[in-house]
Amino acid sequence: MNAGWWCFWGLLVILLILGDVKAKNSVYMSKEKAATLEFEKWPKWTDVEPPETRIRMLWILHDYVPFVNAGSEICSHTINRELMKKPYKFDIWVASPGFPRRTYEGVRCFDLHDTETLFKVIQTTHIFHSHSYVYRKQMLYLSRKTGRPFVEWVHTDNYVRSIGSQWNDARLNGRQWTVFNSESLRESRKDVPEESVLIVWPLVDFREYAVETKEPRYVTLSNVNDNKGGKLLVSLAKALPELEFLGIKGGYRKQITASGIPNLTYVEHTTQIKEYYRKTWVQIMPSKEETWGRTAVEAMSSGIPLVVAPTPGLRECCREAAVYCDRDDLPAWVSALRALKQNEEHYKKRSTAALERARALDPAPDLERVETWLSETVFESAKEQPPWEPTAFEKNMLIR
Repeated sequence: MNAGWWCFWGLLVILLILGDVKAKNSVYMSKEKAATLEFEKWPKWTDVEPPETRIRMLWILHDYVPFVNAGSEICSHTINRELMKKPYKFDIWVASPGFPRRTYEGVRCFDLHDTETLFKVIQTTHIFHSHSYVYRKQMLYLSRKTGRPFVEWVHTDNYVRSIGSQWNDARLNGRQWTVFNSESLRESRKDVPEESVLIVWPLVDFREYAVETKEPRYVTLSNVNDNKGGKLLVSLAKALPELEFLGIKGGYRKQITASGIPNLTYVEHTTQIKEYYRKTWVQIMPSKEETWGRTAVEAMSSGIPLVVAPTPGLRECCREAAVYCDRDDLPAWVSALRALKQNEEHYKKRSTAALERARALDPAPDLERVETWLSETVFESAKEQPPWEPTAFEKNMLIR
């Protein structure tokens, strides 16, 4: 290959790298959403100060609340928000593409593609975190280069499948840690060493999600993508014209909607989920895959009866508090909803069971367990390494 071709290819690589950095998607907000979130009023932060005696933790994520309010994002922020109630002990940062440089409920956030800030934080971070498979290789690389531990939070079957057979990176030498969100999901990866695992059910405080004034009206499905049951919602609305159905659009995957069904209403992805729990008569979760069921616990916090698919995660989450129907058995779902509508005593019994289960899942003990594990086990697993000065190529690789 002659010199001209080498110059061409070299220039192309440089343009691709620069383009990748500058052309990343930013957080998209309609005017309505921006007005609701009012993120411009969130506190600003100016510089990356030394953590001093605090444990600095950095999450690198593809999305974060309140712009995307899906289970993984809410779970991460719940942990962060609660730990930041002890600011003398923890200092928490989140890097996510397009996120404004603001402090959200005590957590300092910034755009992942702001490499100057990113590498200032990396140099002073004690523990790395992520639940985003798209950044897993980069997080492992960071741990290798800096000697700092990496905690990966695993919420989905898809995450487990995506990793394949090679979960552990032997080069990390005891500083790779995994948090599974359920016993059943942990059982799917028995190859992960027990000593590196923590199981933490998604933390939902029933006091935070309980609604005082109810106007129960809808059979509600949160997130109407295919996995969550968007098609079944449409079928149920057609089969039960005497009931009203509500589909809350989710923040990820293609949303399945139908028009022209008078008893079926859709609303946009929302940060005000309690407003819809206030109007919910029964919550349904006909999921194909569900490793826990945060939505179930949120609904149960107000005594909303549940009809759900019998996934291992939902069985672990709801136990005897839910009515179970096979996802593909439409007549069973119709029968379960009619029974709740026609038998008031049956409805009250299911409501009471739901409320009791939500209260039994008080997150306080788990929060204390997580705090102790991070500060006394994960933090102590760091290895001393020479200071790392990343090259331009490494910086680009870590934000791709």
